Amino acid sequence: MRQLLVLFAALLFALPAQAGQAESEHALTNILFDENMENFFYTLRDDGFVEILFGPAVDEKDYIRILERLRKHPDIPGVLAGRGGKNFCSIPN
Repeated sequence: MRQLLVLFAALLFALPAQAGQAESEHALTNILFDENMENFFYTLRDDGFVEILFGPAVDEKDYIRILERLRKHPDIPGVLAGRGGKNFCSIPN
């Protein structure tokens, strides 16, 4: 019985982290879709923190505008951004 209680408690602690990650990813993808941005690569930490890398072909004004939107969004707890040396491209269908 004690093992079940410990397992249940561990699952409860993990749920908020997963919920934060899902909310953060939803916000991120909506912003990138709204901006029609395809030249990027991102990862999400368990706490919803976004790490994003933009290709060098992304215009400086676009880069700054998107970062401002990401940083101001309430569902994204933090953003680490940079510019890569190579462009990222989508895979054609």
